[in-house]
This record gives sequence, structure tokens and C-alpha cells, in this order.
Amino acid sequence: MDYMMTRELALDVAPSYAALNRCQQTDNLPDCTEQTLTSQLQTSLDIQQQLDIFSMYVGRLISIKGIRLNTAFGEHNAAGSANAAHDYKSLLVLNQQCLAEVHYHSDQPFSPMQQRELLLLESEWLFALRNALVVARLQQMALKDPLTALGNRRFFDDSFSKAIQLSRRRQQPCALLLLDLDNFKKLNDNYGHAMGDELLIVIADCMRDALRITDSLFRFGGDEFAVILTEDDADSADLVARRLIKAINQHHKCTQYGITASAGLAYLQPLQTVQQLFAAADLALYEAKAAGKANLRQVGNALTSKGAGVVNFATSQASSPPVSC
Repeated sequence: MDYMMTRELALDVAPSYAALNRCQQTDNLPDCTEQTLTSQLQTSLDIQQQLDIFSMYVGRLISIKGIRLNTAFGEHNAAGSANAAHDYKSLLVLNQQCLAEVHYHSDQPFSPMQQRELLLLESEWLFALRNALVVARLQQMALKDPLTALGNRRFFDDSFSKAIQLSRRRQQPCALLLLDLDNFKKLNDNYGHAMGDELLIVIADCMRDALRITDSLFRFGGDEFAVILTEDDADSADLVARRLIKAINQHHKCTQYGITASAGLAYLQPLQTVQQLFAAADLALYEAKAAGKANLRQVGNALTSKGAGVVNFATSQASSPPVSC
């Protein structure tokens, strides 16, 4: 299902009542309920907060177990939601654009009268929800690199701080990998920035495929990337870093243009600040670049002897066939 903010959707399939004109008269609801819901929804531009407000008003009319809202920005569940035996789905459509899909959960089947009551409540949400989606889109654009669609430096700063807090609360390892492409400036000089941009997109996709779902990938700008690695086993960060660098170095596009990757990997230490961990990874990257190309330098991993000093991947790159991510 594609929703507004990704591309326009023609409403060709709709559940009961969803395709009705949502601007019709709402004389089935008391004026005070209509006005109160509208005014309450207008107090927030946050999708989750609006859903919680909407859920509260739905609960006054119908006995429900929960509400789930699917938008272009993910799935949202109303506070206290739980699955139930019966599910009723409705599309929230405004000006022929599908804003979202809402699911209602109840222990009892939804009667036609209840479906109509939901429809009338939904009609009061449409404009407020559209505004919240616009804000969410702007926030998403402010946190993403427009070329690669990876998180940008602003998103990294926020995510990095939260990852360290979570790591310490759960007493789990956390590591930061800073990665820089070798010979990328030469590529831009020889083939132009359009080719450089094309290769950055290819490399970003390659890195996504090489990482785990728990890892967070960001582009700082130029040919610099960062990966936040969180996992139960500290050794796994070492393995992921090696796999990532090899994937780039052996990619057929990178071998074609002589592009490799060097990286610095630093592990979070007790009492270490966010700035100190970043500085450690940055220094490790500098040392990896100073030692040559296609290198990985690790610091701060007391749980493993792997990767001590600088590890060079040039040999394995030369002996391994190019791969396609």
C-alpha cells in the first residue's frame, strides 16, 4: 500500500464505507463531540499523538481493543492497543489521495452502524492528519541525505547519543565504524561528479546489503560514512566491519574505477563520552588511511585479539572475484 507523501494513489479498492464522501453531513454525532475531536486533533502535529486522541474518542462510541494506523512513515499503534478476533479496515482519503490505512480491533463484529460512526469520526481527522504527514515528511527530509537516502549527520548525532545510552542501560557492547573511500577524489576529477554520485548510490546500496538490521548507516557527506554497531557480542562488530569493507572493495563497480574503502572501528569504553568515542573512531580511520589503502584499524576492543593494529584488505581484494551487491 502506497500512501500520500510517496506518490498519489487512486482509490480503486476500498472496504465498506471507505469510499463514501467524507465531507457529508455529520448529524449522527453530537456537535460537542465533533468540535471537541477537531479541536483536540489540531493541538498536535505528531502522528502518534493524533492517533491516541482519535482512539480515545472512538472508545467513547464503540468498544474496541485497539487501533493500528499505517502511513508512508510506518506503522503506529494507539496506546494500549491489542489484537482481537475482529478487524475492520478503512482507508483515509482526502482529495483522492490515500493518507493512511486504519485498522480497528474488537472482540465483536463491526455492525454497519458502527462502521458509519467510525467513518464520521474519520472525516474529522483528515485535515489534521494530512498536516501531520506533511510535517513528518519535512522532518524525514531534514534527517536524510538526498543522494543516497541514508541518514545524514544530524540524524547520526541524535542516533549515536541514543545508541550509547541504550548500550549502557542494557550493558551491551556498542561500536562506531567510520569509513572513507580511497581514490574517490581521483574518480571525480577524471570522470566527473555525476559518475561520482552514481557510484555513491551504488556503494550505499552495497553497504545496506552487507549490514545487519540492527546496524545504522549514515552518510556524512562526500565519501564519508558512519555505521553504529550494536550487538550482544563485541566480536560481531569486527566481523561486520570486515564484511562491509570487503563488499565495497570487491564490488565490480569499485574495482572498475579503483575505489576501495578504509575504516576506523572504535568500541565504547566505560565512562567514555559520545565525543570521545567519535574521536577514537576518527583517529583509527586516520591511522588506517595513513597506513595505505583498503585498511581497517580497530581500537578499544578488549574482548578480542582480532584486528589488532591495521588490517589490510588489498590482498584479499586482489585474490577474490568481484561481487555485485
